[in-house]
Amino acid sequence: MMVREILKYMKFVTALFFVVISAVVDASAGGYAASGQRQSADIAMVLFRGITRAENGFIDTLKKSPEFDVKVKIFDTAQDPAKLQEVIGQLEKSRYRLIYVFGTTVAQQVTKRIKNTPIVFNIVQRPIEAGIIKGWNSSGNNVTGASNYVSMQSAFKTVGMLMHIHNLGFMYYASDPATGYQKTDILEQQRNFSFSLLDLPIESKETISNTIKKLLDEKPEAVMIPSDSFIKANADAIIPLLNKHRIPSIVIIPEMVRENGALLALGPDYYTLGELAAENAIEILRGRKPSELPIKRVTHLNLVINQQTADKLGITIPLQLLRLSEIVR
Repeated sequence: MMVREILKYMKFVTALFFVVISAVVDASAGGYAASGQRQSADIAMVLFRGITRAENGFIDTLKKSPEFDVKVKIFDTAQDPAKLQEVIGQLEKSRYRLIYVFGTTVAQQVTKRIKNTPIVFNIVQRPIEAGIIKGWNSSGNNVTGASNYVSMQSAFKTVGMLMHIHNLGFMYYASDPATGYQKTDILEQQRNFSFSLLDLPIESKETISNTIKKLLDEKPEAVMIPSDSFIKANADAIIPLLNKHRIPSIVIIPEMVRENGALLALGPDYYTLGELAAENAIEILRGRKPSELPIKRVTHLNLVINQQTADKLGITIPLQLLRLSEIVR
């Protein structure tokens, strides 16, 4: 009888042990305890020109997570290469669950030196060509994220509904590697849309006036500005002059229409891209590897038009575009 009682007790203890182990495993996999307490997660955010709508979308999405109590440490490099390297040095000595990076320049430098911590990039148009990832479906490394890739064919078709361009200026920051890829995309459209391209590189903040002088001497029918953080940071020294001299500005960054008076933007919404990047970040916090998460892109592009600028330039917006656009007044 005693042997039977001992065996029954041993079975009870064994069953209880497996119940406890399962509960621990489930709590770890879910990211929070059975009591509902959220798991703490520290994230580093490396920025190039301060917080944008992309970071707002990223942080807001993480805050809504029922699983994780995310604490974000912001490192703003203020477009300073030396400060960026200093920040990367700090990150190499720190322990974060993951690192969020903004833009091609920052993403390239951070991914070059940090190989063990998961990295989530955002606002990187051509991550494969930039050497950040190996493929859209799998990065092949410790990186994933969201891309603001824009089809130049779609952009030119849309612009063609507003104006005919024979001579197009292309203004960009010469030191940003991403602008080179975008320029290649634009050149590929010359055969389809029959325009010549006026190259307008800016070497530094001090040489903006020289580039503007070249622009005004050549007076192209419009100027296209790529997804370029340097140009965005200095837009108030550029866009008003274009408007003054009645030169339409076509940009990829929507904030340049809302905040700086550019005529038209055709590009993804930054807040939405932040949300998409956050979705991948949450999957990483749950335990998935970055290489298992495809790079995310928006399903449609936003058309943003500044009506006041259009009026100044004497451009009439077709009703078809008005219906599809966000109009800034």
